[in-house]
Amino acid sequence: MHSFVADLVERLRATRSVPMLRLVDDAALDGAAPALPDAGVVEPYRWLLSRVGDGVRLTQASYLPPALVSETMQHLGWAEDWIGKQNREDQTLPVFDLRDSAQRLGLLRKYRGTLRPTVAGRRLADDPTGLWQHLAAHLPVGRTDPERDAGVLYLLTVAAARAEPDQVIAEGLAVLGWGDSRTGQPPMAGDALHLARPTRTVFERLGLLGRRRWPDPVPPPTPEAVALARAALLAPSEGPSAPAAVSRSSPTREVSDQDGQAVELTVTLRHTRPRVWRRLAVPPSLTLRELHAVLQTAMGWEDYHLHLFEVDGVFYGDVEDFMGDLGDEETTTVRDVAARVDRFRYEYDFGDGWDHDLRIGRRPVPAGPDRPRCLGGARACPPEDCGGVPGYQHLLDVLADPAGAEDEDAELLEWLGDDYDPDAFDPAATDELLELHDRHTRQRRRP
Repeated sequence: MHSFVADLVERLRATRSVPMLRLVDDAALDGAAPALPDAGVVEPYRWLLSRVGDGVRLTQASYLPPALVSETMQHLGWAEDWIGKQNREDQTLPVFDLRDSAQRLGLLRKYRGTLRPTVAGRRLADDPTGLWQHLAAHLPVGRTDPERDAGVLYLLTVAAARAEPDQVIAEGLAVLGWGDSRTGQPPMAGDALHLARPTRTVFERLGLLGRRRWPDPVPPPTPEAVALARAALLAPSEGPSAPAAVSRSSPTREVSDQDGQAVELTVTLRHTRPRVWRRLAVPPSLTLRELHAVLQTAMGWEDYHLHLFEVDGVFYGDVEDFMGDLGDEETTTVRDVAARVDRFRYEYDFGDGWDHDLRIGRRPVPAGPDRPRCLGGARACPPEDCGGVPGYQHLLDVLADPAGAEDEDAELLEWLGDDYDPDAFDPAATDELLELHDRHTRQRRRP
């Protein structure tokens, strides 16, 4: 896998965005290598290489000669889907895209008014299998970092067989931190379409995206498109120290615990009435930093704010200007804590001040899979930034009698939206999220 592809996938994992983690899962990057397609798949690029031969004289405006433009449209069956005379490259987008992408992919180059094959292009003109592998190895196409990131995201959406990828790519760019430099607004679907276009063009020219007739829905990518996207994502890096292929399988090493048991934690959000609580089983080897991520997922927080653990008077967390010494949450484990205390405290968001009491169970809990599990719980997590426990209790009062709410509470209800149900909690769905996050973060970080 190319280092920049592996790096982007790891950056997506670090965001802990559920849609992005599911996208990586659906792309099946740990599966078997895709089978080579039929030789005809690469015909557009093979045809162009064969017609260019040893070189073609370009027009004064540096375009392909009109006769070659017309011939290409007819041979590749594109004529019926395009308008105009189809003999000028600058007005015949399919041919322009094919030639331009062939240059970006390192198959053709311009030299002194002619279009010539590169060394690779000359070698691959009569080798469809090698040409397909070359295309995969040179995707995504992009000259800038945003184009390259959008290209990798596009490959992920195709590998995951997503029919309409633009919004998914926009969401991916947003969680990776891209946005408008003037307004700070996250990318829109149109931005994603523009940035991913150099990569998407290759799939379009190969005819791998299916044909859409308005107003029919966008068809899903063809099996050949999925195979090419996966091959591109898994293409070996040319460097000597490439990261290993992304895996969604078991951890890279086993962690055995001497007692063969998981640690049971009952987590209660302090001062909430009715109680908001969770019961978890976690590996003893979990560090406090990893436990922070587990608590965020299990409770339903968004990890927007700072946090702090307090264990027997010792504090652990990510607070930079804390008055006093902090323990190391990167090395202190749940096993270490359980050997010292029966209870400890976790605080999240020092403004709203959400205090969680964590009680360590002493009954045996079967170890099960080496990952955190949700065993039970009740009630939805309070919304982020709702004003701490007082604001949360007021919110519950308003929800209990929305018709009798004061005028100033109308804005609160609008801010809250229609999807929040304070009584809702799904242990199975929470357990699924814990498995997803654990597989993409803790297990991936193990040496």
